[in-house]
Amino acid sequence: MSPFKAISPQSKSLRRSAATPFPYPPIPTDCIDPHNDAPPGQRATLRSMIEIPRIALFDTPCLENADIWILIGTKIQQWGQKDAAAARASLEPTVTDENEQFIRTYHPALSKIECVWVVHETPEKSIWVVRPCHEGIIISTHAGGREIHFLPTGLADWTTTCWPKPRFDPIFATLNPRRFLTEGDLCKLRDMFPSAVGARVFISGFIIVLFQNRSDIENSWDLDGYATQFGNLRLGYDVLETQPTQKVLSRSSAIVAAPDTFDGAASIGLKIRFSDGKEAITVPTHAFVAVRTHATTLANRVVDLYLRVKKDLARFIPIKKGFTLPKLFTSREHAWSNSPLGKKVFLAGESQEIGTLTYTYDSIESTPSFMPFPCGFQHDLSLVTADPCQSLMRVESPMGTPQVVGWGNYKDALDGDPLFITGTHATTGRLMDRKGQGVSRAAQKALAEGAQYTWDKELLSQNVSILWRTEQDEDALNGFSGNALCLGEISDRTCLAICFQNFDTPLYSREFLAKDHRPPPSKEINFPRIHGGFILPAEVRNAEILCDAADIPLPSTFPCRQRSTKNLRRSFFSHLP
Repeated sequence: MSPFKAISPQSKSLRRSAATPFPYPPIPTDCIDPHNDAPPGQRATLRSMIEIPRIALFDTPCLENADIWILIGTKIQQWGQKDAAAARASLEPTVTDENEQFIRTYHPALSKIECVWVVHETPEKSIWVVRPCHEGIIISTHAGGREIHFLPTGLADWTTTCWPKPRFDPIFATLNPRRFLTEGDLCKLRDMFPSAVGARVFISGFIIVLFQNRSDIENSWDLDGYATQFGNLRLGYDVLETQPTQKVLSRSSAIVAAPDTFDGAASIGLKIRFSDGKEAITVPTHAFVAVRTHATTLANRVVDLYLRVKKDLARFIPIKKGFTLPKLFTSREHAWSNSPLGKKVFLAGESQEIGTLTYTYDSIESTPSFMPFPCGFQHDLSLVTADPCQSLMRVESPMGTPQVVGWGNYKDALDGDPLFITGTHATTGRLMDRKGQGVSRAAQKALAEGAQYTWDKELLSQNVSILWRTEQDEDALNGFSGNALCLGEISDRTCLAICFQNFDTPLYSREFLAKDHRPPPSKEINFPRIHGGFILPAEVRNAEILCDAADIPLPSTFPCRQRSTKNLRRSFFSHLP
């Protein structure tokens, strides 16, 4: 049996008990939901979702509601024409009862969306919940100072009149989607859905149970029962469709001493120093091992084989000039073992060696088999250290982005504090531009969407990830796995790292789109995507981050007055003799 194959509920001899010890990830206690069950005889209720319609504008108001339409017409005149109203809606700092419907109608992030709801998390805090339409609309993270979160979708039964075995909510309390599930919650979830391979908890108030395929979902409905909520969160079903953010980039870039490829490229992570003084640079493990995702069809295997052959043959093609790329890691040596340990790591497209991959936080077996992703990984994190008598190169933040000076709290990220995704650069004396999908600038604003939990019952492995999105949700950060999710504003001088990007997943799975009976779009579009990063080991979060600021003042060769640091302009030619 494949290690990633979900255990069928029909084979009870293969079903592991919920009491089977799955290692719980190193999550700080203050980030876990300490929920208490409701008193006996009482049950918590689902959070209400209030749909906010657009303001309907008619040529002539209805006589029955003439007074209401006069009031609405007066407010519309105050907001002005459509363009002026959209500009004003974008500048509104807060949402009130008076302007809520106007912001929903005119704000560029909400005006073109058909279904918009408001969810009141607490009496003091509310969020927008939207169902993105199939038009590839760029949705900002906030509207009127209120967070905008996605409404996830899931697969439904063919007939919704009745189910052979309804399942009731085993948790009497209301789970906080802005905190991680407890070990007991995960055990109850696996007990309810023995053939599931994971779950996603969305801040919008939904939990989506993940299966390997549609057949496993239908078998679960028939044998395990049909559930509609878990922990008083609305429950749905979907197929796990998570891809590691890894892409074979085009050959290119600077002049090199020997030909190289971009096979298994990934972004440079952060340089860290442990308590014993040892230094290392973080890299994603999946970029240096052979992985297998949930897709196991014959067609996908043929495609994988074709891509592997293509990548192997690409090593014999010389590098072309005239194209710029970011500083990326690439593995020069390929061993028969599927372990990343001992592999030399180079800058992609160059002959400059970074170091050797000497430690991994994932249980990689020394066999030439594929590792299941994401279920078979614990942290998707490995360390590159310098070779003897060598030192690691300096790592710095991109120009115009904050300096990463420490580690942030997962709780702050899930609570809606400002986030952005960014990468780092290795200082080699040559300035190279960052190009690729999903990274149109040096950094992008992000918003936490929830958490993902995946497990493998054969390997007894379990992992937890933070989910987020950016304004460019339809672009996957392919080829840039390892970028850091940071806590803070892009305009700040310093920021705190939360985790690294390891994968992305579509908001609409292929199984859902296959069963969606809407007419096909008139043009090819990209659907929104969610990005994710694994929870980091405690040892790494306790390490010191060694990331230099990008705007370090450089000495000038011309006589001039002394200026403050913030007014100095960095020279792009300082590395020249």
